[in-house]
Amino acid sequence: MAKGGGGGQREGSALKRAAIVAGGLALAWVTVETAFRPLMGRLRAAISSSTDTARDPDQEEPPAPASAAEAEKASAPEEPAAVEEKVEEKVVELEEKVEEAAADKAE
Repeated sequence: MAKGGGGGQREGSALKRAAIVAGGLALAWVTVETAFRPLMGRLRAAISSSTDTARDPDQEEPPAPASAAEAEKASAPEEPAAVEEKVEEKVVELEEKVEEAAADKAE
């Protein structure tokens, strides 16, 4: 028995059904995302923090610095001379910007 032209029609129908199902699934996903947005945001934040590779879940305290010198540097404030140098650099930089702005305004 030879099949007629109905085979091509069935294939087209199957393709339409697949497109409708895929569209329905996409619409359902968007609806769920929209409806549960606050909950999903907290859930994603919890998952990302639990998958942080730098954090060891078995370790209760944060990791200690590698050496005592690093611990001292982390806790000690900067020396006043270093702070003064940074302030002076910023002052010079700002004075240059003011001079440039004044020159541009004069033109």
